Amino acid sequence: MQPKDAGGESGYVNFAALLKPGIGNTEDDNPTIRWREVGKKGDLRVELHYGDFKTGHGRQAALCLYKEDKPQVQCFVPLSEMWMYDHGESLAMMAKPLAEKLYGFVTKQDCFRVLDAIIDYLDDLRKSPPEPEFMKCRNLSAFLQSCEDEGLEFFAEKNGKRIV
Repeated sequence: MQPKDAGGESGYVNFAALLKPGIGNTEDDNPTIRWREVGKKGDLRVELHYGDFKTGHGRQAALCLYKEDKPQVQCFVPLSEMWMYDHGESLAMMAKPLAEKLYGFVTKQDCFRVLDAIIDYLDDLRKSPPEPEFMKCRNLSAFLQSCEDEGLEFFAEKNGKRIV
């Protein structure tokens, strides 16, 4: 039995979602945020993105692969899925569906190009910093300003009197 909330708050990890190569399409209602380009392999571009890939791990980094002539068709390799590209059997299982999504008609060369792109840049994924949103200034004055913007008010009691 699965918990009601499979979005990560309950600690549930959706391993079935991890087995779907290229999860996390940008066509859905929860697009990714591009951070930077990490490289190129043939006609494939590889970027580092941040997003929620509906695996139960919450927001995380991912490699984004797309063809130069079709940037709207993207495949993702989330950080939580990285381990699957370290084993021979899972490599073959994951590469073909990614290549089919990117190329349509797939040749062995296309599959190897996708695998090469992923394997070459897995270390960039592993070393990816936290999402830029988490690196923003988090000092007290910025926190109080964000609270004021949301209409929140903090107070303390001193000698039975409320001090704002």
